[in-house]
Amino acid sequence: MRIEFTRRVSWPDLPQKLRSIIERQLGTDVVRSVSQVGGFSPGSADLLQLGDGRTVFVKAVDSQVNQHAALLHAREAKIAATLPAIIPAPKFLSHVQWQGWQALIFAAAEGTCPSVPWKAEDLRRVLDTLVSTNSCVEVQAVENLPLLEEELREDFAGFSRMIDDGFEPEDPWIAQNLERLNELAGLGANSLAGDGLVHSDLRADNILLSESGKVSFVDWPWASSGASWYDAVTVLIEARLHAPGIDVQAIVNSHPVFESVAPQALVAVLAGLAGFYWDAARKPPIPSMPTLRDYHAQQAVACSSWLKELTDR
Repeated sequence: MRIEFTRRVSWPDLPQKLRSIIERQLGTDVVRSVSQVGGFSPGSADLLQLGDGRTVFVKAVDSQVNQHAALLHAREAKIAATLPAIIPAPKFLSHVQWQGWQALIFAAAEGTCPSVPWKAEDLRRVLDTLVSTNSCVEVQAVENLPLLEEELREDFAGFSRMIDDGFEPEDPWIAQNLERLNELAGLGANSLAGDGLVHSDLRADNILLSESGKVSFVDWPWASSGASWYDAVTVLIEARLHAPGIDVQAIVNSHPVFESVAPQALVAVLAGLAGFYWDAARKPPIPSMPTLRDYHAQQAVACSSWLKELTDR
């Protein structure tokens, strides 16, 4: 099962005026650009080699192409400026706004995205990094971030919306258990209360692994305060998506990132996510992000199969 990402514009495609403003911010010229793959944003994502020898990462999006993506860039700029320096994330350098464009500049992070299907060693490295990150982030560092349970409450009402619309999902098990799953999903958001730093959108294309062993997490517009194990769950869902036979429950039962997770909380969160993805997959395609609905449908299957195993025991 393969995820297709949105085709991006690249640095040379950006308006000359915007590129000139960014170069002024950087204090030097861009001598080379390398577009980065992954993600669903219709904007640019480039590693830029600068005339002074530095390398930075710049991403930019035009609000006239996708207003939601532009708003996310603006939101990320505010969040990135306040994230504690101790976390494994690229240093935020600057935010440029010009005629509806939103551009963010970061120090370049070392590494490449994990390969999918996930390798067991890469998966372990990421989960270990989530444990170490939250062990060193103080409560004060996240107290001004949005609450994860509130951020996801509407998303987790996907099954409820499907019931209200009389929509029957393709998966017969989901269709037969819709009312029960809706009840479980209703408990999902409250299960995510906590005071940990949560990335909230962690998947392979938002992770960089270096040869030196360092792990970095990128793209933080959804950073929240909540249950620190949530990011680990979304990573395991992706791992299961590409390798359905992987025993994700064995990882939950053994890895310390999940030591505070109650079984009923995991079921409720998986139900909430399954509802979100099934509901999102049935919506019309977004022209500027043509592959997003396919991704939602694949995630719905991955969540549902794990959820079925847990609830049918």
